[in-house]
Amino acid sequence: MRVNRRTLLKGAGASSLVAFAGCTGGGDGGDGGDGGDGGGDGGDGGNEGTTMDDSDGGGGDDSYHIGFAIMGLGGDPWMGAFRKGAEWYAQDMGLELTVTDGEFDATKQINDVKTLLQQDVDAILTSPVQSDAAVTMVEDAAAENVPVFTANSTAATSEVPLFTAFGNADAASSAADTLASRLEQRYGSPEGTVVEVLLPQDSETFVQRHEGFESQISQYEDIEVISQLEYDQSQQDAANKITTQLQKDSDFDALYCPDLLSGLAAMTAFENEGVKHPIGNENHITTVGLDAGPSTLEAIRNDYFDAAIDQPNLFYAPITMKYVVDYLDADKDDSAIPDPGQEITADDLTISTGNKHDGIDPWKEPLWAPAQVTELEFDDGMQTYFKTSQVVVTKENADVPYIWGNLA
Repeated sequence: MRVNRRTLLKGAGASSLVAFAGCTGGGDGGDGGDGGDGGGDGGDGGNEGTTMDDSDGGGGDDSYHIGFAIMGLGGDPWMGAFRKGAEWYAQDMGLELTVTDGEFDATKQINDVKTLLQQDVDAILTSPVQSDAAVTMVEDAAAENVPVFTANSTAATSEVPLFTAFGNADAASSAADTLASRLEQRYGSPEGTVVEVLLPQDSETFVQRHEGFESQISQYEDIEVISQLEYDQSQQDAANKITTQLQKDSDFDALYCPDLLSGLAAMTAFENEGVKHPIGNENHITTVGLDAGPSTLEAIRNDYFDAAIDQPNLFYAPITMKYVVDYLDADKDDSAIPDPGQEITADDLTISTGNKHDGIDPWKEPLWAPAQVTELEFDDGMQTYFKTSQVVVTKENADVPYIWGNLA
């Protein structure tokens, strides 16, 4: 029978735990996820709670208890799908999972982790609201000999055994290539003028979503970025900035939108200004963005939005939880964690359990693969980063049921 290792350590006395105290780090969390897509199209907010399924051989004393300190829910469909992935996998694998809602507040999330630690969890999975603030969560857990794994966003410390997310710079680069390919289909060669919507360049994620695009699009000598529209992360401001551009000069060929809200704003601005034309129309503005929420998928199906580069977020928690279990089974030995420099393929790692949830096998197609195992550097050392591939969503695959936007 599997024994709760934290309970054993508690019995050994507090002095046994001193060596596990964490270290403070710095940094922004590297090339990881962006914390989801707030202000989306509605969806599964949900409440805090516990998932456990004894029918699969788990539960009770034989099950690991994992605390999932999610950064926030509140109707965000991206986070709702992120949570579902964790809950479904826990159910299938017989794991006990307790979910807390950080409400996108770093202080509340720190308190959530304190609460989880009082519930005798064996490990913490979290998507931190703030990278630096999350170091406190890791330190609190380390004092109880509880490892903290991260997904989508990470804590700024090497004390995290594994971080799972796609690469923002890679996704932005893929968006540039996709946009160039669409222009080539229209004109016979990759050429034309592009307007880039720009997120505030005050976080590593947003910088990467700009620099990854800028670097790759510059490889196409006949494509010119003629304008950059920085907005304040509100859909209304993005719509206003795009509308102003259209009123000033609508004679551009393509638009790059770095997140869900700017993509939705583009569709609104195009419609209001009478320039919302489908693919194939000579006046169509080629539009490529990051993140495929429900409304973006609808626009893709209707030929108004060319493509979206998306995160395989249904896989983030299951992949991480798989390594959590391996790590706990190995008595917290780092040999259970993949080594930097490795490429992990679908043949190397199987997440699908064969079970259906909401009528689908959510992990049947390994959208995450291949993944590159690399490292993030922080003030106190290196953190292992399981960097998944991204998904290019077009009309051809927009109806695939396990894309997160179709679950909202």
